[in-house]
Amino acid sequence: MGLPRHLPPGDSGAGHGPFGDKAFKGALIGCVLLLFVGPVMVLLGGDAARSVGASLLVLGVLGLVIGGAGLLAERVLQRRPPPPPDVRSRNGRRG
Repeated sequence: MGLPRHLPPGDSGAGHGPFGDKAFKGALIGCVLLLFVGPVMVLLGGDAARSVGASLLVLGVLGLVIGGAGLLAERVLQRRPPPPPDVRSRNGRRG
């Protein structure tokens, strides 16, 4: 039995969830790619490829809807990402 893993800090400092802005944009690009690949598989594939293409379409739409809902929630709740670590202060003084 070993020591528990050290988890990364829950705050990425960039908004858009625990992975940061770069990963968020990458996930959105991945969802858009699924929306391009899915119809091609549905139109040109056999029965199995049509099923997989339809699944890719659903996953792409679901990912974009969830990402959009998260961005909308941030805007409605007026959530702002925290300032970068070099700007944050410790005990009222600059770090």
